[in-house]
Amino acid sequence: MSFYDDYVARTPMSGKEAKRAQAIIPGGVGSAIQFWPPYPIMIKDSQGPYVWDLDGNKYIDYCMCYAAMVAGHADPVIAQAIKEQADKGILFGLPGISATDLAEEIQRRYPVIEMLRFTQSGVEATMYAVRLARAATGKMGVLKVEGAYHGASDILLVSTAVPTNTAAGPEWMPSSVAESAGIPEGTWKHTHVVQFNHLESLEYQLSKHEGEIACFILEPCMTNGGVIPPDPGYLEEVRKLTRKYNVLLIFDEVKVGARIAYGGACEKYGIEPDLVCLAKAIGGGTPLGAFGGRRDLMGLITPMGPAVHFGTYNANPLTTSAGLACLTKVLTKEKYKEMDRLGEKYAKGLKDIIKRLGLPACVTHEGPLGGIQFVPEIPHTYRQANQGNKGMWREYWYGMLSKGVIPMGSGWFEEYSISAAHKDKDIEETLNISEDVLKEVKKLA
Repeated sequence: MSFYDDYVARTPMSGKEAKRAQAIIPGGVGSAIQFWPPYPIMIKDSQGPYVWDLDGNKYIDYCMCYAAMVAGHADPVIAQAIKEQADKGILFGLPGISATDLAEEIQRRYPVIEMLRFTQSGVEATMYAVRLARAATGKMGVLKVEGAYHGASDILLVSTAVPTNTAAGPEWMPSSVAESAGIPEGTWKHTHVVQFNHLESLEYQLSKHEGEIACFILEPCMTNGGVIPPDPGYLEEVRKLTRKYNVLLIFDEVKVGARIAYGGACEKYGIEPDLVCLAKAIGGGTPLGAFGGRRDLMGLITPMGPAVHFGTYNANPLTTSAGLACLTKVLTKEKYKEMDRLGEKYAKGLKDIIKRLGLPACVTHEGPLGGIQFVPEIPHTYRQANQGNKGMWREYWYGMLSKGVIPMGSGWFEEYSISAAHKDKDIEETLNISEDVLKEVKKLA
């Protein structure tokens, strides 16, 4: 049997329940990325770095809800904070002190954030940050990176998964391609695209649209197309160019914020953007996002200024209490050192296996985030990563699942996420399984 057949054979209850879900929920999932053929595993329980499906199969989880569960599943400290707050109320519709406490903790980690507002998700954080940039500059143009995902708002769901080089346009001037039906052209015609790690592409677009661009929104370490770290000097030059052309720089740290370092990418790379978008890690597993930055910019938000920001569930006490417990009690500086150590151990182990097997693949990572790229050389752009062998990735995905590991998010462009709950034994067991699976994957080379 193939790994795919093995997966189906060990998950009959998931298959049954997925069919029931699909009758009433499109795809049977809450988000498209949660689906894979013929159905995803249906989760019954979780704890630490593990999840259990309805058939009782245990998995070492490296998806960790796409890097949101940095504390691990069902962390008792966060669970207790949620319980204590729930006993006092879960939604007031009025401000509470936990939001201020959490905002101050984020500011300690991110000195560049002079003021911030909370949202319910990373999608909202990036959407509102772009709106604020437009309001502050009076310009409508937006720059983004080809392959980068900044949430599903109409203005940013552009060129996130361009399938071919031909459709994408030339490398130095990528085309803008809407990634969903139902998006009017007028909402994204001002969105222009550049390549990651490609300064010529950036300067070309800044020059071509000089006086029109409000902001450049950028994942400082790209996490769509696998993990693609910035080349040495790239971010420094990005900051210089955006200032030269009077364009606001927005760091989308939804995935990497408070994740690849205590102070996220701003700390790790030593760059000061104008605005920062956060989510995932700051919520401790609850739906919480934020955007913040310079005081003069944030002062333009309602009720202080003309840039509208609303949301009934924004800064609710349940999520802010969970986030505060996560950042102050779980994700300590010592814990970041430990996650980095495990990240290095895992990446090195995978690299050793790939070299030993002579597999046409490589490993890219930044601290506890990373992934196997089925291309022979380290990719520096989304286009390079997109040339990977999708068939080999698919075999790897089902092979790992069939042996009790969720190796990453459910797409070749996703990454593994090592949490505060993973231990050396988990890494070692995963590497042993990886070698067995990759031996079979090599047959597809």
